[in-house]
Amino acid sequence: MGGSQSSAIPGGGTEGYHVLRVQENSPGHKAGLEAFFDFIVAIGNTRLNQDNDVLKDILKASIEKPVAMTVYSSKTQMVRDVEIVPSSMWGGHGLLGVSIRFCSFEGANENVWHVLDVSPQSPAEAAGLRPYGDYIIGSDSVLHESEDLFTLIDAHEGRPLKLYVYNTDSDSCRELSITPNKAWGGDGSLGCGIGYGYLHRIPTKPDSAAPAWTPGKHPSEDGFSPVQLTAPSVAGSSTATLPHTVLGEGACMAVDLGAPNASESRPPVGTAPTPTPSTATPTPSGEPDWSSTSGHPSGQAGLVPLTTPISLPGMPPITVSASLPPDALASLSSEAAGGSGETASKAPMAAPQHL
Repeated sequence: MGGSQSSAIPGGGTEGYHVLRVQENSPGHKAGLEAFFDFIVAIGNTRLNQDNDVLKDILKASIEKPVAMTVYSSKTQMVRDVEIVPSSMWGGHGLLGVSIRFCSFEGANENVWHVLDVSPQSPAEAAGLRPYGDYIIGSDSVLHESEDLFTLIDAHEGRPLKLYVYNTDSDSCRELSITPNKAWGGDGSLGCGIGYGYLHRIPTKPDSAAPAWTPGKHPSEDGFSPVQLTAPSVAGSSTATLPHTVLGEGACMAVDLGAPNASESRPPVGTAPTPTPSTATPTPSGEPDWSSTSGHPSGQAGLVPLTTPISLPGMPPITVSASLPPDALASLSSEAAGGSGETASKAPMAAPQHL
């Protein structure tokens, strides 16, 4: 049992059954279902995009028989197929030993709280919270917004609070009990920093590390070009080498490292240097050949320039200019404004079910 190769969600959509809990040694546990991260989106050839009894009926008709499930993971943002055997003889509650709730998995990886610094002798340290590697992903209560966790903490002042925590180092979830206490001797009720938002989401693990770039090699075929940024030599100063930067296809970058002597001119801050005009050599077919020129044909129309000055101690001023497509800037703007302008009402959550 377990997962097989990733596949697409049958029928599309963003709905499914959220796995809230998985009992030890249950059929769901043996199949590799992971609480809080997994969503059951299909069973067999049936898409589970409605909250009804279809899942229960199929499980009851498949007792002690293997059945295929399609599961989406909000942690890896991938879909996988698992084989599970519903059973009434495994020794626990339900045919699968899992608790589920029907909901949308869109944005499911956003409602996490990143544990930052943990103060010594604080309630957070006593509960075993680990700085920077731990993420609070839930509790016995449903947490929709960033304020929900802090409201829950205030409501449990002096009383134990059960939290479910994911750790990136061990790639595992655990349950812990913490007792908020404003009189513990430090700041806050828990004595730890909490981060929420885009920069504090659980990082997705890449499939493989990107290969290192070697100077002198041609750009890879995926459309990304490495750029080595090296300041020119100046009399009486050392040469600074910045890490190489990889730009996506459709983006261009200009770097101004300052004039090494007074006779050379430098464009003002905020202006990208003008590219050197290039000429194309006609080919026998009549098409221009750009392979032997230093420039490229005009194809950067519509790009929006961004310029950032950089100052390094003992070095001439550096101005880095990058031109990005408007759609890239639009996506960044919408991401930044997404949290402040959200006023849409939320549908009530379905009640948990036990399978």
